[in-house]
Amino acid sequence: MRILLIEDEPRLAESVCSVLRRERFIVDHVDRLATAREAGLIVGYDLVLLDRKLPDGEGLSLLPELRARNPGIRVIVLSACGEVADRVTGLDEGADDYLVKP
Repeated sequence: MRILLIEDEPRLAESVCSVLRRERFIVDHVDRLATAREAGLIVGYDLVLLDRKLPDGEGLSLLPELRARNPGIRVIVLSACGEVADRVTGLDEGADDYLVKP
């Protein structure tokens, strides 16, 4: 399984990548929406782990593009935005699941 992690916090990204790679997943990490868009054009991912607050914009804005390129892709939002309204918005925008960062 090939996973794209879109996360701008270096330590968290390193930890998530490490755990996933130890479980034998192939993981690519980017820290900006622009880079994620480029990666999505080149590589066919099975899963995207998506942060909402990125330096160059709202992570949820990438969801329609991801779905258009790969309708079967799974997207899990990993965000510090943990209010119920934030979670509802993420799911309404098309995320398959929404997990709040500690």
